Amino acid sequence: MKRRTLLLAAPAILAACSNPLTQPFPDKKLFVLDVRRPQRLPANPRGRVLVLRTIAAAPGAELRGIATRLEGGQVRTDFWNEFFAPPASLVQDQLRTWLADAGIFSAVVDQGTRTTPGLALEGVLNGLFAEGAATPPTARAQMQMLLLGLDRSPPRVVAQGEYDRRAQIASLEPAAIVAGFNVALAAIFSEIEAALRPVA
Repeated sequence: MKRRTLLLAAPAILAACSNPLTQPFPDKKLFVLDVRRPQRLPANPRGRVLVLRTIAAAPGAELRGIATRLEGGQVRTDFWNEFFAPPASLVQDQLRTWLADAGIFSAVVDQGTRTTPGLALEGVLNGLFAEGAATPPTARAQMQMLLLGLDRSPPRVVAQGEYDRRAQIASLEPAAIVAGFNVALAAIFSEIEAALRPVA
């Protein structure tokens, strides 16, 4: 009788245990950056051509998952909420559009374009993450940029800078973090633009 009771109870026990393989996965969400200059200005016909070389990613900044730095410096990367493309690539696209809209140069082009640029801008995305331990939480962007004059051989360093900007965010929800990234990057792009104006 005892054995029969155990056998009858077994299906109920198995049903109560949740099988992770049968649980529905959360929907993966993909995000892009949208860093718009407040005003779009026409190209400067007397300006030089700027070539924007690849924005490289520092170790840890190449991951597509949205990153949050927690208490103690531990970084959590969200597998279910990530960027549509590598963050450095998205930053490069947004920076190119920003500088093209600044009205400083006659053109802002990519590496390999059939033109003769006078200046080359290259950089590194050092970090793009939320500061989860901060009160209130913030979205943080870190970059380094180097501007080279191509009128000499070898090219000369015209300007360089390091940028680290934060933007307060309402929560650590992925959409709020990405919106904060846009604000922090806009602050950095404004500084880069200001640094380029005197030498353009």
